[in-house]
Amino acid sequence: MVKRAVALALMVVVFSSFLLPLASAQEKEEKPKYDLIIVRNDDMIDYILAIPYSKMLDVPILPVNPKELDPATIAQLQSYAQFGWNHVLIIGDSQAVSDEVQDELLNMGFVVERIGGAVRTETAAKLALHFYPNGADTVVVASSSDYGSALAAARWAMVYGFPLLLTQEDALSDSTADAIKKLDPELVELMGAGMSKDVQKKIEEMGYQTYWVKENIEITIPEQPKETNWTVVILAVLVSLVVAIPASVYYARKRWAANRVPIEVLTEKERIVVKAIIDKGGTVKQEELPELTGYSRPTISRIIQELEKKQLVEREKVGKTFIVKLTKEIIIRD
Repeated sequence: MVKRAVALALMVVVFSSFLLPLASAQEKEEKPKYDLIIVRNDDMIDYILAIPYSKMLDVPILPVNPKELDPATIAQLQSYAQFGWNHVLIIGDSQAVSDEVQDELLNMGFVVERIGGAVRTETAAKLALHFYPNGADTVVVASSSDYGSALAAARWAMVYGFPLLLTQEDALSDSTADAIKKLDPELVELMGAGMSKDVQKKIEEMGYQTYWVKENIEITIPEQPKETNWTVVILAVLVSLVVAIPASVYYARKRWAANRVPIEVLTEKERIVVKAIIDKGGTVKQEELPELTGYSRPTISRIIQELEKKQLVEREKVGKTFIVKLTKEIIIRD
């Protein structure tokens, strides 16, 4: 009896040793295997959608030119492939990442799979169903037009391992509603702003419990610096010049006229002294003026003082004498 029990136990162990690898292989087959996720680089919504699945797979996300791969990106991919990582998932349809990009990847030896819909809500739904074929207890839903809330939802889904869905802001998208039915969650979490109450109402009418995380978010958008209207600037400069140039000319002429004094306004003695200074080039020693004019030293001193009062000359003491200098132009008519 004991021998039979031992034999039976051995048979169970042996049989289990065959079943465990098989079950393990089946489990591995159920989990998608990718080495790299590629998204477009001109619209970050697909990048946001890729975040939770990048964490699930422990693989990087590479944004690329949606039209064609540039030389730098090709070099990066070639280097990456040499590590044996050659299974690529493209997120988005051919309008998001072109068929030319996919063909380039295939020519480089990559195994390429694409998941994408005609719109971002459909792409999100296809990704969620692809990575959660057996459904999920909780599903995260965010607005497809509010990138801030979508980004928060992506992190939430990444941390807790939930599928991420997007919907239109004013109504539950058909593809999103269909994905919720297939995933059949116990709870649908609505993330952030950008969605109307109609979305929540529709989900609850479908028979699912909802919970709204941060429904009311205050967003303050800083004012953007206004673009310079160069037409206005140029017109303003021209108007300024039109006003400024005549005014400048007027005041320059006025200043110039103020510095020109006709000799007729001077007394006869002042004229003789001024002409003597002019003959000496506009500057003369005061001690030379008596000899040049024939006037005595006291008379010269008195005349110079009068010319100083009229701001026609200025004196500077140099040693024991004064240097007399004309400060204005004296107009002498023939």
